[in-house]
Amino acid sequence: MLHNIITAIASRLNTYLKNRLLLQEDVVVVRNLVDLKGNVSEGIDNKIVCFLLSLDEEKTAKTKSATRVINNPVVILNVNVMFAAYFSSNNYVESLRYVSLIIEFFQENPMFTFSNTPGLPPNTNNRIHVEIYNLNMPDTMRLWGAIGTKYLPSCAYKIKQIMFDSENVTVDIPPVLGGNK
Repeated sequence: MLHNIITAIASRLNTYLKNRLLLQEDVVVVRNLVDLKGNVSEGIDNKIVCFLLSLDEEKTAKTKSATRVINNPVVILNVNVMFAAYFSSNNYVESLRYVSLIIEFFQENPMFTFSNTPGLPPNTNNRIHVEIYNLNMPDTMRLWGAIGTKYLPSCAYKIKQIMFDSENVTVDIPPVLGGNK
C-alpha cells in the first residue's frame, strides 16, 4: 500500500510541475537517492527524487479507532517522505525553484482522495491528508549524513494516518513512477 500511495502522490506532483513549467519529460521520480554502496542513483540528474524517510505509528488515532476487539488491531501510520532536488551546482537556483513549486503544490493540495488521485488504493479511508514535516537543523544534518550524501534543497512531508487493516481486502496496483530498469 505504501508504494501505491507514494507513487500516486508523486505522479500528481509530477503532472503539476510539468504543467506549471511546460515540460514534456517527467521530473519527479520515486527512487533511492543513493544506492547501498553510497553511489548516487542513476537517472536522477535534474530531477526531484521522492523517497521514504520514516514511518511513525499514530497513537492518538489508534485509541479513537479501537472500538472493535480483534486479535490484530488496526495499525495507523504517518508516512514521512522527502522531495529532494538533485540538480548540478550550476543549477542550484533551479533546484530552489522546484522546491518552492513543491511547497506550493502541497499548500494548494493538502488532501488526496481516490477520485482525484489515480493510483491511490481504494481503502485509504476516502482521503489522505499531507502536511509539511518539520525537521530542526541538527536532525536535518543527521538525516543527510545517514542518507549518505551532502545536503540538497529539499522539503519533507508527512502523509497522515494511513490505516493498515487486515480485515480490508486490498488490490495491489503497480507503481507508476520509478520503475525498475
